[in-house]
Amino acid sequence: RMLGLEGQGVKTVGEIPAGLPVLKVPHFPLSMVPSLLGDAAGLALVTFSSMMLTSRSFASKNRYDIDADREFAALGTANIASALSQGFAVSGADSRTAMSDATGGRTQVTGLFAAATIAVVLLFFTGPLRYVPTAALGAVLVKVAASLVDLRALGRIYQIDRREFALSIVATLGVVAVGSMEAILVAVVLAILRFVKLVSRPKIEILGEVKGFPGFHAVDRHPEAVTVPGLTLLRFNAPIVFFNAPFFKRGVIAAADAAGPSLKWLVLDMLPITLVDTTGLYTVDEIADTLRERGVVLAAAGRQTEWRLWA
Repeated sequence: RMLGLEGQGVKTVGEIPAGLPVLKVPHFPLSMVPSLLGDAAGLALVTFSSMMLTSRSFASKNRYDIDADREFAALGTANIASALSQGFAVSGADSRTAMSDATGGRTQVTGLFAAATIAVVLLFFTGPLRYVPTAALGAVLVKVAASLVDLRALGRIYQIDRREFALSIVATLGVVAVGSMEAILVAVVLAILRFVKLVSRPKIEILGEVKGFPGFHAVDRHPEAVTVPGLTLLRFNAPIVFFNAPFFKRGVIAAADAAGPSLKWLVLDMLPITLVDTTGLYTVDEIADTLRERGVVLAAAGRQTEWRLWA
């Protein structure tokens, strides 16, 4: 106030109402429920994704584990409390979390102390806050946000999977350009699409024995691998579900064609196959019939080998 910032055109926080909110049940017309449900579902997805992104980032940084179910329950409880106190939808604040971490906060006591401090400020010290320049708050956020950038982690992601690296860059630039909520939503959608693509077109491998190594290994990665004459051991690296079942069928038939007329057994390695839905079972049945007409037996090994138990 002594500096006269407002008179010089410097934007400040402005007046903040003093006191704690009164708890009451919000009222709204029931006719608004259908329109609110869609918005609420989208908001819930984005806020939970934002919170988990922040939680996992700091859990990895500080080497502790988190439970997504407990985080979800805590988020729901916080939003119920916010609704009863006339607040808005809340989520895990990445800026506050980063600030807490940067100042040495390591336990839940940090959050309790911060809540108590906010309550005291709301009751007794809202007056001086109106003169704090908005730019000062922005500088604090920029400082703590810079600490979230982990170039080493980006380098490791680039070495492991360049597509994942591209996805992380898109999410990062999106946060800067349009905001964290929108960017996280786009990143989640892109990640889901990439997952569906990977599962719909998984790698199909022919396996063989490699001298000096236990188990069976892909012949395309180990050209020295030895296969058994008359037998093809095939690995499908994904669940067999409705959207990849045709691809699975084409891959198995192609492997049988490549083996030639000497093929007598085609064995599926079931270890990577964690799920077979109804369409997958029908597809396996069709493949078995096709191979049976050629005098080839379709068998399964490695996991649940009785197909009827997948149903």
